[in-house]
Amino acid sequence: MENEITTEEFQRILIVDDEVKIVNAVRRVFSTSNFIKVETANSPGEALAALTSFPDLRLVISDYMMPGMDGLELLSEISRVNPEIIRIILTGHADLDTTLRAINEVGVYKFILKPWNNHDLYWTVVRALELGAARRENLRLKKKLKEQSHLMQRIEKLYPGISEVKRDADGAIVLSEL
Repeated sequence: MENEITTEEFQRILIVDDEVKIVNAVRRVFSTSNFIKVETANSPGEALAALTSFPDLRLVISDYMMPGMDGLELLSEISRVNPEIIRIILTGHADLDTTLRAINEVGVYKFILKPWNNHDLYWTVVRALELGAARRENLRLKKKLKEQSHLMQRIEKLYPGISEVKRDADGAIVLSEL
């Protein structure tokens, strides 16, 4: 299953479910990956603590039905703390209202039903991680563009007209004689 393209050494994901068997089964899906590092939590409280322990967390897969706090409440809190973390719900209890809330209110990337297909789950996570990497790269490039624009404004202020490009009727750049 290793054909992932990533700019980072590994991507850390968190699996949250109050059933240890489910956590272990999902962990096994990613056991052959050299680029996905799996962390686990058996309660929403453990999951929230993992946000501090693993600041490089990229994705959370959470069960919906858990004691104390349901998966949507957990993912909503995770989103509030770090909106860049991609969120996936894995559940055996799906209804239309929950699905719509997950997507519209919590910004869940995907809603996956139990029992899941291992291959589909694996590639869903890989694609989600690629999306996250693309979003981070986009933010980096926007920041760089803003910095370069600011620098260009400063240069233009010091040397008026330096950023002006003159073109002829064919669109070729016209260089002035010095």
